[in-house]
Amino acid sequence: MQENVAGYAAYVATPLAIAGQWPRELRGYAEKNGITFPLLVDKTRDIIRSYGVYHWLSLEAYNIARPATFIIDKTGIIKYMYIGSHQFDLAKQSEILESLKEIAAPQK
Repeated sequence: MQENVAGYAAYVATPLAIAGQWPRELRGYAEKNGITFPLLVDKTRDIIRSYGVYHWLSLEAYNIARPATFIIDKTGIIKYMYIGSHQFDLAKQSEILESLKEIAAPQK
């Protein structure tokens, strides 16, 4: 996501990541990887559960969230959703940008 921050900004969109980790771990990850967008901590995993992406156990890890992307409009309506089937199954950035473009386009 970091490499597409400027592309999101072109559509007045702000990327935001939610992670079920401890703040110290997330801060270290952000610093190491040059993350400039907001990262929210969900230690209790309540938010992850409410979005239906909580994954208790897999061959890859446990007590985590599936990688997921949601585009939520100004009114709080989910306009795009992608939930990965495993930890490396991520939404294509081209799909995300295309969805943002569609949302930003004037409605006829």
